[in-house]
Amino acid sequence: MKNDFRVGLYVSFCLMSAFMLIGFMLLAVRLQPGKLGESVGLASERQPRRYSRVVRTGGLRGRILDRNGSPLAENVLSLVVKADPGAFRPKKSGETVEANMVAAVFALEPVIGRPSLCGSGEDALAYFSAQLKRDQVKPVDVWRNLSEEELARFCEHSCEHQGFVCRPESERRYPCGSLAAHVIGSVRRDDVPPAADSRRVSYREKELRGREGMEYQYDSYLRSVPGEDRLTVDVRGRTISRETLVPAGPGCDLRLTLDIPLQRAVEAQLDGCLGACVAIDPRDGAILACASAPSYDLNDFVPVLTSAVYDRLRNDPAKPLLNRATAGTYPPGSTFKPVTALAGLESGWPRESTYLCSGAYELGGMRIRCGRTWGHGPENVIHALRDSCNPFFCNLGQKAGTNAVMTAARKFGLGERTGVDFPTDAPGVVPDEEWKLARYGTKWYPGDLAQMSLGQGMLLVTPLQLACVAGALGTGRLVTPHFNFDMPSRAFPLDFRRRDLDVVREGMRRVVADGTGRLAGKGVDARIIGKTGTAEVGEGARRRKNTWFIAYAEPTGTSRGRSPVALALLVENGESGGGTAAPKVCEILKSFYGEVPL
Repeated sequence: MKNDFRVGLYVSFCLMSAFMLIGFMLLAVRLQPGKLGESVGLASERQPRRYSRVVRTGGLRGRILDRNGSPLAENVLSLVVKADPGAFRPKKSGETVEANMVAAVFALEPVIGRPSLCGSGEDALAYFSAQLKRDQVKPVDVWRNLSEEELARFCEHSCEHQGFVCRPESERRYPCGSLAAHVIGSVRRDDVPPAADSRRVSYREKELRGREGMEYQYDSYLRSVPGEDRLTVDVRGRTISRETLVPAGPGCDLRLTLDIPLQRAVEAQLDGCLGACVAIDPRDGAILACASAPSYDLNDFVPVLTSAVYDRLRNDPAKPLLNRATAGTYPPGSTFKPVTALAGLESGWPRESTYLCSGAYELGGMRIRCGRTWGHGPENVIHALRDSCNPFFCNLGQKAGTNAVMTAARKFGLGERTGVDFPTDAPGVVPDEEWKLARYGTKWYPGDLAQMSLGQGMLLVTPLQLACVAGALGTGRLVTPHFNFDMPSRAFPLDFRRRDLDVVREGMRRVVADGTGRLAGKGVDARIIGKTGTAEVGEGARRRKNTWFIAYAEPTGTSRGRSPVALALLVENGESGGGTAAPKVCEILKSFYGEVPL
């Protein structure tokens, strides 16, 4: 019994000794560098942990082209240096990601050779704080548009400046600068819209998105199809590798109805002025030119609209950011007289009936003077349009009545939006008793009708609306204007008798032939009907004149291959419609149709 016990005790001791020996041997092996213990036991500890992030990416934005395919907005590649917030996490107490990023950027600035986007001092901290507040893992842009020399310096010193990466991104470029700036609009970098499965996306890279004009109107059409990349990052968030899962697709090109040569001609005539001009194809409403002056260079908005540029444009008293062509509203002056003429003819005023113009029209205590101090004598509708006789149209408006004049105006679409495919489309104002009572708290007087019959008072229109009016007077059809070349045309017949329209057209033909607008057609190879307009605005020392000319032109002779055109041109602070606006229209039409051959 004792022997069995001793044997068992001996066996137990041997086993324990063996286990201890094996343990010491394993420990010794593990502590030996370069041996099996390191490759097996320390591999998982020394190999950095890796994580995956899925990033939503954007592609190339679609181009904007004129009707002939010439680019108005296109893309160029820009080299962008980004800072990865994950690489600047605090290592010591008192540090912040933002402060670490600022310090790293300032250290890299001498290498790049120019200041970063974040600014300096407190501005730099605020820049990164704002970026990280929106997203704490998204890389932050710190330099854009690196030159080849700057890129070479960055690559040479990249190992010394961890946490930065240089990637190509598309930037918007506007080859024509300020040409049609108000129409084209601008873009800004914004987040790619989240998809239905966005929960698996770590972050979305910023993409170009429209902020104004056609860039905004057709943003969803121009915007690229988002893609997806998988990033492999370490525990500090630094990117180790990048793999494209779904490539981003390009956006669609947008073809506009604008004609660049005509647009240049229009803007040349508005150079140095405050004003606007719109030219349309009266057959289908295609907008051939649309300009607002003064303008601005769209490339100043690239890569971002800085506060300095925005403040300069916003505080400019000439208001270059205002699109006067579609958003500016003005009294139309005598360009409204063809509408008053149609209202009078429709109400029963005979074509050949005359009114004796003695130089002024008196209504109660109101005295409205004629442009010709001693008067025009007996005037019928055609002669009154040619001479732009104020007393005649004051009398005609009173004979027709308020409802007739307002109804005629609304048949031309005045007082309503035109329906143009554009973000700004002011409706203007066609006043009536109800509108005046709501706006001013007073009733409608005969003097209000007299003023409206002349295109003044509370009546307001946009240059775009008057271009449509000019086209409708020429063709008898009111079109819906549009900028998209592929948009189907919409037109509605004017609800006026053909014989009444012919009377008004004859009067407008004589305006250009030997009337107040004779400077509009001098030497132009086209048949033109038109109307001058001069509207007084403001009071006292601020009183000034806004001058107009509207025209409808059809090609003749050598210009027969061109389309007809209808246009409205406005010059603020001018002298008269015939002296200020008409000669500018003449030069525009010459550029479109050419001069009459000798």
